[in-house]
Amino acid sequence: MTAEQLPRLEAYLGERYPQFTTGVREAVSRAPERFGDIAEMYLQWLLQARGENGLFEAVDAFVQFTTDVNLAQARYEADGKYEYQSFAEVNDIHYSQDSQMYGYLWGIYLTNFLWAHHLEICLFFKDRFLSRIDDAGAMIEIAPGHGGWGAWALHELPEATLRGFDISPTSIRIASSVMEAAGMESRASYVQKDAMELAEVDAESADAGISSFLIEHLEQPQRLFDVIHHLLKPGGVFFVTGALTAAQIDHIYEFHKESELVAMAENSGLRVLETLSTNPARTLPRARFLPRSMALLVQKPVSIG
Repeated sequence: MTAEQLPRLEAYLGERYPQFTTGVREAVSRAPERFGDIAEMYLQWLLQARGENGLFEAVDAFVQFTTDVNLAQARYEADGKYEYQSFAEVNDIHYSQDSQMYGYLWGIYLTNFLWAHHLEICLFFKDRFLSRIDDAGAMIEIAPGHGGWGAWALHELPEATLRGFDISPTSIRIASSVMEAAGMESRASYVQKDAMELAEVDAESADAGISSFLIEHLEQPQRLFDVIHHLLKPGGVFFVTGALTAAQIDHIYEFHKESELVAMAENSGLRVLETLSTNPARTLPRARFLPRSMALLVQKPVSIG
């Protein structure tokens, strides 16, 4: 059994970036009895995937990512719109830059539990989504990013399998390393593929699926729900998250209302089973926009007749 990594993270953060410890305390306060277990799970995978120094490098990436997000939100407040509106723009300056993507994805990996409102999304994922999934089910993950969500799903469902598709080769590499670190690489496979091309994948081939914080990165987000409907078997459930009025370098579609995501899901023929909307405890003074993270559980209805 490896030593606990959370004390090392907290000590390093407190020494190098003391201004960020308030956010960690907020996360702990959201779920004091569960924070440690989730954090240790993620950090043990990080240690196995990246080695001893990987934790400190990931904390550096988390601080950089959080700082960049805060600056992007401030520019959004000033300009009233996201900085970029097309995939081509973002791909040129961000997705195609391998070294930049590497730090970006590991920074996001730590937000799952170090951002309090993202920890709430994690609890929703565990309590409301995974509890619905057949242990022997076939899962699909659209844009796994760092791979933590899929690894968690297979960790909880020891007979399930997962196929992941992501446009970024860096994502494929990191997600694969996390799955291997979690000891579940034999039940997972990853393919580099545009999420909007998944209509080519066999219809009704998934019992369940995950798409975390992809939809706001798309020029035509309705198509994501169309793809989900195509992939799901009747009765299957998908976990989807999205960002609303929350700026980031690669956010291009600006959602203002939770009802927009619900309507898109329903327009694709999906049933919305549950939703959760949560936001940071601290925002810019007198802000026009409230950055929110939303999670949805959507289901493909069973046909009658």
